[in-house]
Amino acid sequence: MSKTRIRTFQQQAYGLRIVTDIPLLELSAPRVSSVGSAVRATLGERAELLRLHPRWFRHSRPPGGKTWLRCGKIPDGYVLSFSDIADFVIDNAGRQVICGNARAGVSLKTIRHLLIDQVLPLVVNLRGSEALHATAVATRRGVCAFTGPAGSGKSTLAASFVLSGYPLVCDDCLALSDGAAIRTLPGYPGLRLWNDSVRALGASSRNLKPVAHYTTKSRLRDYSRRADFCSTSRRLARIYLLQRGRAGKRSAGVLIEELASGEALIGLVKAAYRFDTTDTAMLQRQFHFLSRVAEQVRVKRLVVPDDFSALADVRQAVLHDLSERPAR
Repeated sequence: MSKTRIRTFQQQAYGLRIVTDIPLLELSAPRVSSVGSAVRATLGERAELLRLHPRWFRHSRPPGGKTWLRCGKIPDGYVLSFSDIADFVIDNAGRQVICGNARAGVSLKTIRHLLIDQVLPLVVNLRGSEALHATAVATRRGVCAFTGPAGSGKSTLAASFVLSGYPLVCDDCLALSDGAAIRTLPGYPGLRLWNDSVRALGASSRNLKPVAHYTTKSRLRDYSRRADFCSTSRRLARIYLLQRGRAGKRSAGVLIEELASGEALIGLVKAAYRFDTTDTAMLQRQFHFLSRVAEQVRVKRLVVPDDFSALADVRQAVLHDLSERPAR
């Protein structure tokens, strides 16, 4: 008897080649820029995993909220447990991901979102590369990235660039490669936005898709315009640490200021994806890499008015800053 052939799907994000048992509709087909062995993810079956007893080393929770994510170590890998949603088991090499223990009513759309936007950025770090919590767009002067705390407006600002003709590089996970210059690896063509941002940007409803059952965010992607996404590796020209000004203070304008090397490095360390915080070798590797980023890429503070109507002013200020040559 012939064996049943299991269909698989190949996609790419963050410099990873991803092989899954269901299509990840949000991602792109693999290109030459994908490096190393594939990440194989089993999502469709959402198996009942054996009872796991991880050694929990990390608990993530929003301010004032309950624990949202727990990370734990098991003998041959790790467990990422998303409260009341599902668990993901990852092997030590970051090559195998299995989703299991999905709660009743959790859709595959939510499972895909968790894999793409929460699990894979940590897998990048586990596999020996680095990524920042940052949203980035491509310009003629190179890629500029925006990082900052949740709610600081990274995705909204990037969306305003994209809607003005600047290709998106990534939303919330900026994978980096080292070499003669620090380069960016493409994420995927989509931005996650709150409803007030969607309204302020005037984005068409036909380009919006729900992200997951537990959030009101929508995913913005214009499937008819491939130019809206930068699918190749590019030089990283600037990193902006985004900070919102006080509401109603637009008169203060946009402030861009250079950071001292030490302050820039601290900002990058805060923004880095970090999987196993008990892994000393990883922490040392990451610190040395981020030190090189701070040396090679100009890192600046970007203070913006807490006002959607100022987005055009912010774009112009950033583009002007990108055009300036560093002082000798």
